[in-house]
Amino acid sequence: MLKVRNISKSFGKLKVLKDISFDLELGESLVLAGKSGSGKTTLSKIIIGLEQCDTGDVFHLGKRLKDNYRKRTFSDLARIQYIFQDPYSALEPSFTLEQTLIETVNICRRNSYKPMDIDDALAMVDRRLLEQKKRRIATFSGGQQQKICIARALLTHPKLIIADEATSMLDYENRIEINALLNKIKSSYELSIIAIVHDIDFYNDRWDKIAVINDHKLADLMEFKDFFEYASSDYSKELINSHKYFYG
Repeated sequence: MLKVRNISKSFGKLKVLKDISFDLELGESLVLAGKSGSGKTTLSKIIIGLEQCDTGDVFHLGKRLKDNYRKRTFSDLARIQYIFQDPYSALEPSFTLEQTLIETVNICRRNSYKPMDIDDALAMVDRRLLEQKKRRIATFSGGQQQKICIARALLTHPKLIIADEATSMLDYENRIEINALLNKIKSSYELSIIAIVHDIDFYNDRWDKIAVINDHKLADLMEFKDFFEYASSDYSKELINSHKYFYG
């Protein structure tokens, strides 16, 4: 479904990514871990076409994607959706919930692309939101706003959702709920998830694969369930020891 091949990226003399490759099948989730500045977000932006790599290719659904989102078709753009870290910046606070979602629906229709029904998207993330479509975005909590961002992403029938530290501004309870929601969506709609994270909860997180970037290279790539026992790189072992320290 997604093939990332030999991606390298520099900003001037600063090397950010070095020869990154991995595959993600339809219906799989992958957690992408690494220190701040390791290149996780740069890699995700290359996948969606907001950054251009120096070398390498990205293939989605068997098609090589153009390196700039402006060169991609609307269908290419619609099928990969991005959930940003800060829902407060990603949503217009003065809009109602209904206005927020209708804006995406109208964009789809202008491009002759059939969107998902708004009520179906809201029901998937939280049925209680169905009765709150006239509320302004600013009156919702951070967790609710992130659910609204996810509902908006679903409107385009994506096959890949990239969640860029989407739970980092939420408390622990909301973090668990959002991660569980992403995995429920993955199963319900047979789409793939890439979740960029800073910390991993090995007791509660339920991902299929894990990729760890360190020193701008892929340090580990394996099944998530095997990582706690079989991670090989020094940085991956640091992640595990950190989890043991905080969670026991």
